[in-house]
Amino acid sequence: MTILNLSGRIAISRPFSGDPSQARAARRFVAARLGDGHPCRDDAVQLIGELVAESLRHASSCGSRPGYSVAVAATPASARVTLSTQACGCWTSPHLTPGRGVHLVDLFTHRWGVSASRTGVCVWFELGQEPVPARVPGVRDLPGR
Repeated sequence: MTILNLSGRIAISRPFSGDPSQARAARRFVAARLGDGHPCRDDAVQLIGELVAESLRHASSCGSRPGYSVAVAATPASARVTLSTQACGCWTSPHLTPGRGVHLVDLFTHRWGVSASRTGVCVWFELGQEPVPARVPGVRDLPGR
């Protein structure tokens, strides 16, 4: 687990193996980081589950490395969740992917995007009322919404 203090907000990240059984652990990680009373908890858990499933399907079909990490940064009224993979980013466009993860993120979040680097891709989304500025240094954001 990695803990980053970014602009006064703490982002907590945890790596997961590419084993499909770890998807449940990723959902539990997001739920635990946000806590029972957080207004974004249920939506964040659902959306990260969909993104993990989509990224694992993509990794197995294109031969990418299946491991990933999940980061959570939150305020009392908002959450920013990031899925980072070592896979290519071709699965991250709602117009090009057959899965529903990115489609649901596009429909149910007020802000989301894709950050690409030489080592992989990150899909992030924000839920709630106030922005959560927890960007990863050195990673370029591509437009999502």
